[in-house]
Amino acid sequence: MISILIPVYNYNIENLITTLNFQLSKANIEYEIICIDDASEKYLNENKINFIIPNFRLIELKTNVGRSKIRNLLVKESKFEWLLFLDADVLPDNKKFINNYIDFIKKNSNRVCCGGIVYQRNKPESNKLLRWVYGKKREEILVSKRALNPYEKFSSANILINKSIFENCSFNENISKYGYEDLLFAEDLKKNKISITHIYNPVCHFGLDNNLIFLEKTKQALENLNFLRNNNLLTGKSIKILKIFNIIKAIKLNRLLVRIFIIFHKSFEYNLKSNKPNLIVFDTYKLLYFCYLNK
Repeated sequence: MISILIPVYNYNIENLITTLNFQLSKANIEYEIICIDDASEKYLNENKINFIIPNFRLIELKTNVGRSKIRNLLVKESKFEWLLFLDADVLPDNKKFINNYIDFIKKNSNRVCCGGIVYQRNKPESNKLLRWVYGKKREEILVSKRALNPYEKFSSANILINKSIFENCSFNENISKYGYEDLLFAEDLKKNKISITHIYNPVCHFGLDNNLIFLEKTKQALENLNFLRNNNLLTGKSIKILKIFNIIKAIKLNRLLVRIFIIFHKSFEYNLKSNKPNLIVFDTYKLLYFCYLNK
């Protein structure tokens, strides 16, 4: 009935696999859990322990292939009609997580369902605050708000998809680095008139990057976005930062903003690494860096 597909990179998946297997075994359905490790350097021995769990497979890659290709590989390895993609650094936020998706399958003809993401209530250590604040404010979104922009709020961290979708859509393997692969996939769904339903069935995201790593990933994501823009794979119609950049370029302010980034980027980063990271500063930093990429 359902294949659980989890890309893994440098993360201990023992708690996730144990939790999923417990819920799946109680649901009385056919299932499999497939993990593909994308050439990790950490937790290799810990994750191999999970081989003792029924219906579980761990496939280890010798070369890192990236976030898009690994998801396509997971689909090729799967055998059931319904696919549940989960990130490795999440845990189901309720005891009926699997049953909620089974109920959706039984009651709906929709072929894509997003369950949503939540973050821990308590603040993490100060060196991980930026990722936590961003997640709480920008990714932990009410179902009603996600439903207003179903394609823009799509996230492969927790999605249920009918396998038939991949006959026409798949994750774009031109993207090997971090960033915007979800949005590109959602755009393909939209072009193929495949609807997305948003429900409240969240996973809790625990894999918080420290401030420095998150800033580096943010810059890498913007570099990916620039690649997608330059190759006409994504337009500015659905992406706020591209809309603003196009206006800035039209009124010829981009050179000024590049200079501001060069002069003040260290000051921005100081705030973003502090105990009180400001998301307005973060948004400004991202915009200025995108201008810098197009200098």
